[in-house]
Amino acid sequence: MTSPSRDRPGCPDRTGFTLVELLVVIGVIVLLMGIFLAAFAKARQTANSVSCASNLRQWGMATQMYANENNGFLPRRGQGVGPTFQIARPADWFNALPPILRMKRYMDLVGAEGVPRPPGSTLWLCAQASDFDSKYYWSYGMNMALSVWEANQNNGQPNKITGVGSTATMVLFADAPGNYCSVFPSKSPGGYNPVPRHSNRVNICFLDGHVEGIDPSYIGVGTGLIEHPDVRWRPPDSTWNSAQ
Repeated sequence: MTSPSRDRPGCPDRTGFTLVELLVVIGVIVLLMGIFLAAFAKARQTANSVSCASNLRQWGMATQMYANENNGFLPRRGQGVGPTFQIARPADWFNALPPILRMKRYMDLVGAEGVPRPPGSTLWLCAQASDFDSKYYWSYGMNMALSVWEANQNNGQPNKITGVGSTATMVLFADAPGNYCSVFPSKSPGGYNPVPRHSNRVNICFLDGHVEGIDPSYIGVGTGLIEHPDVRWRPPDSTWNSAQ
C-alpha cells in the first residue's frame, strides 16, 4: 500500500524541520541554557560564600586559641586607616595567628615572595575576591577598633577577650578590600570599608567564631559606622575614632 502523500501529485515527502520549527527549537535551547547558567552561577556564588565563611571561622578559632595561650589578650589588628605597609610586627593578627593554623606568618610569605593573591584556594583568600594593585594583599581584615596600637587606648595593651562584652556580637573579621589588613565601616565609598562580596552581603566573623552575611547598609558601609545590639565594632569604653 502506498503512502497517500506519494499518491497525490505535488505533495513532497517531509524529511526535515521547517525553518519555523528550527527557530523554535533553537529558542528553547537558548532559554534552557540561560536558566542553567543562571542556576550554576548562583550555586557557584553560594559555594564561594560557604567557603569564605569556613575560612573566617578558622581565623576566629585561631583567635580564641591565641587568647587562651596569651592570658586572654587578642592579637593586634595591624595598621589602621591607611593602606598597610607595616607587616613585620609579630603581634599583628596576620603574623600571630598563622602558626596556630600551621601556616607561615604573613611576613615570612612576603620574604619568600609568596603573598597569596586571587585566584587561589587558601585560608587567606575569599573565592569571590579580586586582585588589588598593591604590594601586600588581604581578603580579610580584622576589626579596626580592636587591639589598636595607639598608646592612649586600653593603656597601650591589646584588648582581652573577656573585656569586650558579648563575643557573639563583637565583630572580629570581615571581608576586606585588598590593601587593608583591618576594616571598619566608613563614610568613604572605598577605602577600608568591609566589602560586600556575597550577593551584596559582607561575611563577618564574630569573636565567638560564628559567621553571618550582613547587609552593608546595616553596618554603615559607605555612610559611616552604625552599631546595633547584635553587631558591635567598638569595645566598651573605647574612645577610638577612625576619623571616618
